[in-house]
Amino acid sequence: MKPRLSIYARTILTISIAILAIFVVLALVYGSVYSISSNEQRREELRRNAVALSELSARRMDDQRLTFTSSDITGYLSFATRSTGAFVWVVNANGCIIYHTGMPSETMALLSREDGGTGDYQLPEETRNTVRAIYCQTADKTVFNPYLPNASSWLISSAPIDTYGDSYSGEVLLMKSYRPLSVVGFLLDNNVPLSFSIAYVLSLLIILWLSRNITHPISLLAKTANEVYQGNLSARVEIGRDKSAPMLDKLEEHDRREGETEPHMKEDDLTRLVRTFNTLIAQFEEREKLHSEFLSNVSHDLRTPATSIAGFVEGMRDGTIPPEQYEHSLNILKDETNRLQKLLNALFEQAHAMDEKALRKDVFDLHKWIESVAGSFEPMAREKNIHLILDPDDSSDSRARVLGDEEQLTRVLNNIVANAIRFAPKGGIVMIRTVIHSRSVEVLVIDNGPGFQKKDLDYVFDRFYKADKSRQSEGSGLGLYIARSIIRRHGETIEASNSDELGGAMIRFTLSRL
Repeated sequence: MKPRLSIYARTILTISIAILAIFVVLALVYGSVYSISSNEQRREELRRNAVALSELSARRMDDQRLTFTSSDITGYLSFATRSTGAFVWVVNANGCIIYHTGMPSETMALLSREDGGTGDYQLPEETRNTVRAIYCQTADKTVFNPYLPNASSWLISSAPIDTYGDSYSGEVLLMKSYRPLSVVGFLLDNNVPLSFSIAYVLSLLIILWLSRNITHPISLLAKTANEVYQGNLSARVEIGRDKSAPMLDKLEEHDRREGETEPHMKEDDLTRLVRTFNTLIAQFEEREKLHSEFLSNVSHDLRTPATSIAGFVEGMRDGTIPPEQYEHSLNILKDETNRLQKLLNALFEQAHAMDEKALRKDVFDLHKWIESVAGSFEPMAREKNIHLILDPDDSSDSRARVLGDEEQLTRVLNNIVANAIRFAPKGGIVMIRTVIHSRSVEVLVIDNGPGFQKKDLDYVFDRFYKADKSRQSEGSGLGLYIARSIIRRHGETIEASNSDELGGAMIRFTLSRL
């Protein structure tokens, strides 16, 4: 199986190919336009100079167009060579090159000369502009093709000295090689492809940097997710200065102090995603830690009553415990059995805490329901001498009827009241109060126990959470979690706080009223 490219490599490869294709198309289009325009400009410039020099030469030649009658023409011709970079040939009516500013050595070797090889060079008959036309073409498209090296790189412009009459009267030829003879010339002739090449390289460098910034966090996310999948819950995405979960905790604590509802608004989306991902892993790790702690505690607590029951039964069977102590032993067995049943119920509640079966909503009387639930706690309250007080809201003339799954809501109130009685002091108070509104009712369970510590208020509804870690045998850490789950499934709210009235904990939840 071929190894897959990383997201970074795939991103770079895809973007590079796309940009290269765009740049190639643009370079071809603009290069072609520039080349055509540049060549046309060269031709026009050379043609204008040929016409101007032919007119200048005609005024300084004799009537037969054989020789110059004024010596100042050479200065004009030399200046034209310097300004255009072309060789200038002046050909008379006999086809003799009476003046030139230079010619390629290969061309010179192919031309014949007058007077036995000592006179002027002769322009071959087939190359003469006998049709007396003004033209400018690449040499390979003219009759000069055999006489110039690399004829396709030369421009030839011809202008007749006289445009009247039928016979050949001479011409002015300009020959310019547009092969770059220097670095500057090469750059000028190839500026379009060079510009696009430089732009492509710079674009790639920028893309490499940007892609690295974008894909690196994603690659780290994928790597960390794989580590978490394999069981390493301590793995975190480390990006920039965001090196650990403690840093996230500090930032979140700062946000809470500053009262920011949406922390770190100045962060980009990727950084925020990394922070959220790390926070989720940290929460999952904490949840697993609490889960393991819960199972460890329950396993330990199950082992203790089971061992005790087995010991008493074995003692009664083998006679170690005499018959007169049977009643005392049976009472202990009953207490241990009840304890074991509570622990098993806690495990059952955990297994069914997230049961998403449909709620069976009915209309029932709020206060009768509260009285029924409260009545079931009389033995538990009597054992601790707890004063269980009902404080119904009598402000409404009609009875308060609410809509909900009575069986599930009974679990909610049972868990909350059980917690209140458990943590209230002996001889303390637990109050169940109702507040009736037009569309809803509030149920408040208040005690005069130690209440919640400020640091625990955000976590009391979390699964397996126990505010007092030393009280391992009291509760499973699931009661309030289950209560919140059921209340939320009803579309209602539940919250925890401390009561100013009794000084203890207060749990408040709402129900829909009919």
